[in-house]
Amino acid sequence: MSDNQAAYEWRLTLVDQAVQSIDVQYFIWQNDATGLMLFERLLQAADRGVRVRMLVDDFVFAAKDRNIAAITRHPNFDIKIYNPGRVRDSTLGGIGEFILYFKELNRRMHNKLFVVDNHMAIVGGRNIGDAYFGLSNKYNFRDLDVLVVGSVVEEISHAFDEYWNTELAYPGSTMFDKATIDDLADLRSRVSDYLKTQKDRLTTYLEPSSGSIDALEQLPRIMAIGEAHFIQDDPVMVDGEQLRLIDMLDHIADPSQSELTFVTPYLIPVKGSLEELAQTAARGVEVNMLTGSMGANNHTAAHSHYKKYRRSILATGANLYEFRHDPAPKIQATSNVEPIEAPFISLHTKAIVADGKRCFVGSLNLDPRALDINTENGLYIDSPGLCGQLAREFETLLAPDNAWRVYLNNDNALRWESSSGTTSIQPARSFWQRIADFFFRLLPIESQL
Repeated sequence: MSDNQAAYEWRLTLVDQAVQSIDVQYFIWQNDATGLMLFERLLQAADRGVRVRMLVDDFVFAAKDRNIAAITRHPNFDIKIYNPGRVRDSTLGGIGEFILYFKELNRRMHNKLFVVDNHMAIVGGRNIGDAYFGLSNKYNFRDLDVLVVGSVVEEISHAFDEYWNTELAYPGSTMFDKATIDDLADLRSRVSDYLKTQKDRLTTYLEPSSGSIDALEQLPRIMAIGEAHFIQDDPVMVDGEQLRLIDMLDHIADPSQSELTFVTPYLIPVKGSLEELAQTAARGVEVNMLTGSMGANNHTAAHSHYKKYRRSILATGANLYEFRHDPAPKIQATSNVEPIEAPFISLHTKAIVADGKRCFVGSLNLDPRALDINTENGLYIDSPGLCGQLAREFETLLAPDNAWRVYLNNDNALRWESSSGTTSIQPARSFWQRIADFFFRLLPIESQL
């Protein structure tokens, strides 16, 4: 699911058709139109007897403690917060606590997971918020999810339980001990009132066809057959060590024979990765790497520290591409949702495709924070049908209308080439972004990006 509208409508459909349980796990759950609309639908599912469990990382979670605790007053709705700070009523106090307990609070749960009735699941790169579902006025993402059924869903359900039951998942019921069922009723009312003010923005998702059972009836026709395995990082360290998703990927994936494509919004090589990339290319494997251009990057600081590795990446023999912030109309059409037309499109897809037969789709960026600090998860899939489709989609993303090809000319100077022409200056959205890029590059923050 690379289409933002389809990705949201599938979530609404699964919630509306759930009969037993819904488990959701996210790094970000925004307090905006799509975030609150999905939350309201989850509440409605809980009202009809569905057990709802929500696990959200605390780092950028804006919900107030009273509201968090109020949600748990519902007999069928429970919420936990991953690795929360203790200072919650003061921004400055929270910053001070983060500095004092940096090692403990720096490790965040970057996982994304959506499981319904232990029968169907959505895994991929999307968090919950307007930019992930085409309704942000600032920018919208080009992202990717996979909808799965079958035996792998049991693995996914067990994986959710592992995080739900970890000591770092703090019960929402204890965040504010004076919350009552009346507080939940007040929260419902405020959410409903807010969504009424967002009707124009949500018009596409409020159409009668949205969330209909018709989509479920189409699944047998559009799904690909294959074998999938769910892999994730351990939620906590054991004896100072943890099982890392990247190690499991290395163990599971067979060596590529002809082609290997990486798509990641944030690309900062870690120790040993460039050497492995060079060895792969030396075997005759065509290696393609797609990341965001400065113009398409929603975190300029991440780009500022990636750019110093361009020459090293090219030296491995890999082909390097940077996604354009103004891709072809077809890409924009699947990233924006009416009535929104965002100023630019930002790459947020996180995937690896090997030989058009095997792939990984999940939450994993190729940067130090994802590979060394945060927890991540995703699906390893062996399916020529699905992976072949994904490989063709990535070919489209690498096309000149959608990406800049980065190369070194005869004078060993960096150049960016696309259907817009060739430039010697890295593409950006504005002069001020170039200024920000310059200053971010001076900050010693690479290990945290």
